[in-house]
Amino acid sequence: MNDPSRAFVRALAGVWGPDYWVTWHPSSRLALGAVGPARYPGIVPIDKLPDDGTVPPEVTPNGRSTLTWNTEGAVKVSFRGSAGAADPAGALADVRAGAVVEFTRKNALLVVYRGLTETRLADQPRLAQALVRRYWAGDWDPDWCVVSHLVTARSGTVLMAADKGATVELGASGSATAGPAALADLATQVSATRSAALQCELVGRELTPFYRVLRLRRRFLRGIEAEYGAHGLRTPAGRPAEVPPGLLHEVENAPDAALEHPTQPTPPPDTEGNPG
Repeated sequence: MNDPSRAFVRALAGVWGPDYWVTWHPSSRLALGAVGPARYPGIVPIDKLPDDGTVPPEVTPNGRSTLTWNTEGAVKVSFRGSAGAADPAGALADVRAGAVVEFTRKNALLVVYRGLTETRLADQPRLAQALVRRYWAGDWDPDWCVVSHLVTARSGTVLMAADKGATVELGASGSATAGPAALADLATQVSATRSAALQCELVGRELTPFYRVLRLRRRFLRGIEAEYGAHGLRTPAGRPAEVPPGLLHEVENAPDAALEHPTQPTPPPDTEGNPG
């Protein structure tokens, strides 16, 4: 069976900004401060930073009312019930209100999000110190990442074609009085009434489409091990029990020396296949 994750992640990479990862599956929900290893296609949460106020979340100013993205030249949206809307042809022409989305290419994608906001972990110096302390105590795996920035959409619609010719009808949901009349309307108060040849079909609320992670910088950890010895079961007897104050001071003054934003993992060779 075709795995759409590679095409989906590749298509949306960089849409929100540099170093932001794309959530797959789109219905997956992440939490700010989630902790875990990075495995394709993203983080695997196994824990969460303690909610003790050490690194409080902060709403960033770059929220957006809507975000729309589609595969250029491969997606056609026809609205019904609005002036000048083109009527779709064929079996779908009997739809009375709403929109018809037609795809002319395999893995073609239409994404519409509405009500986007971003939260982040504030005070990176304190976050860096907290992670260094846990690593020093053997309570932090070098491969672990923490979700440091989280983009949440109040509602959204994600459609992806399994093959050329895929179609979907979108109409007003039960609580809505009118069907969609513009692309932004496809992200709210709609439901899929009929579809064919789709491999990803999501109409949902409170989604987390993008996120960013931090981890302890590899070069920084190599420097610690070179000067003080390795951590965990290999900790040498002469290593201090507590993190040296000078090291914590260094991290506080330059958290970027200890933290890095890794790139999103790529699929292993045996799962890449043909992205379409």
